[in-house]
Amino acid sequence: MERIPDPLAGSLASTLQHIRLIQEKEARLAAARHEALAQVLHRIGTEYRTGSITQHQLCIALLEIRSLEMSGRMTAWDEIVGVSWKRLSQIAKHLPNGPEGSWVGEHPIPDGAPRPIYGVPVVYVLFDDANEPCYVGSTDKFSARMTAHHKNGKRFIRWQAHPCDDREHAYRLEDRLLRRHKPYLNQKASR
Repeated sequence: MERIPDPLAGSLASTLQHIRLIQEKEARLAAARHEALAQVLHRIGTEYRTGSITQHQLCIALLEIRSLEMSGRMTAWDEIVGVSWKRLSQIAKHLPNGPEGSWVGEHPIPDGAPRPIYGVPVVYVLFDDANEPCYVGSTDKFSARMTAHHKNGKRFIRWQAHPCDDREHAYRLEDRLLRRHKPYLNQKASR
C-alpha cells in the first residue's frame, strides 16, 4: 500500500485536526442556540399564559421565531409555548395591516389578504372609486358582510375596518364615523 508523502501527510493531519476543532465548536454553538431558543420560548409561553401578552402579540412573536434559520424551531414552539404554531399562523395572516391597528384592503378581497376574522367586532368604512367614504357599518362577520354588500349592489373599491372591544364600542365608533363621513349609501346619518 502506498503512503502519502510526509510533507503532505503532516499538512493533511493538521488540516483534519483543525476541521474537527471547528466541528466541535459548531456543535457547542448549536447546543447554545437551541438552549437560547428554549429559554425565549418558555418566556413567551409564560407571558401568554399569564395574560401579559395578547394573542396578537403572540402572533408577532411567532413570526419572529419563524424567521430564524433553525431546524426544529416550530416543533419546539408547539412543545414549549403550548399553542399550535399552525393555528397561530392562520391567525397571523389576518393581523391588522393598516394604521393604528386597523385593516385596509381592496374589493374584491384577494385570497389570503389580511382581513378581520369571523367573530372579531369591527366598524368598517367602504370607499368608492373617487376614494370617498360611501358606507359605514359594523359587524363581527366581516367577509360575509362584504359579500352581502356587493350582492346588494353597493359599489366600492376599497375598505378599512377598525377593531372594537365589543358591540357597544362598535356602536359608538360607528356613530362617530357616520357623523364624520356622512356616507351617501347609509340610510341614517347616525344611530
